[in-house]
Amino acid sequence: MITGSARGIGLGVAERFMREGASVILLDVLEDELADSARRLQQEADSRMGEAPQVATLVCDLGDPEQVAKAASNAWELFGGVDILINNAAIAVREHFEDISYERWLKIMDINLNAMFLVSQLIGKRMMENRIQGSIVNMASKNGLAGSSMLAHYNASKGAVVLLTQSMAVELAPYGIRVNAVAPGFIDTPLDRELKAKSAESLVLTDRTPMRRLGTIEEAANAFLFLASDEASYITGTTLLVDGGHMANAGDF
Repeated sequence: MITGSARGIGLGVAERFMREGASVILLDVLEDELADSARRLQQEADSRMGEAPQVATLVCDLGDPEQVAKAASNAWELFGGVDILINNAAIAVREHFEDISYERWLKIMDINLNAMFLVSQLIGKRMMENRIQGSIVNMASKNGLAGSSMLAHYNASKGAVVLLTQSMAVELAPYGIRVNAVAPGFIDTPLDRELKAKSAESLVLTDRTPMRRLGTIEEAANAFLFLASDEASYITGTTLLVDGGHMANAGDF
């Protein structure tokens, strides 16, 4: 089950998992994009293999707890259980700290953090009850590991994701459920392009990145695949940076 998977990194994660033979449940509020993405994924899977993995979709506004609860229940029933949960969905708006409305603050916390908590709790309980030794991978960010301007609400939500991941990992480990997070740097995604288009500042985002380029969606998706896989069987409570060395270079600026 992958939240925020109509496009961007979430869709990339779905594509990567399906190439490994996993059936996926795509969840997003963007109904038309969700349907188009699911159709394309299924066609690609059918063309590659005889008994192809399946794609299902759920339309859900993650800001509505009732919709979240219904979607989590429906997701479980679609394939008779969920053994991997990818909490990818997030929103961001660039604006000065003093201009952030409380309404905007709450909306970003609802989508980026509160929905992650609720989906994880609902799916996690079902995993525990059914003795499924699964994996949960959360979308953090390099912005949750160090501050930056114009994104106080987003940064705060992602910092909370890092500690939520650690806390979940400690409590769910006895049930064989691993919980980790991926912290991307600058990845070439629709959200990234929207933020840059709406920003009045001229920012060269890769100036501090030693690899001198944006990351790709597939490079971010590979990290989610690794942390969810058996190759990461002794890794839990970790936040994996995928940032081209950006955070390692912070001391030079």
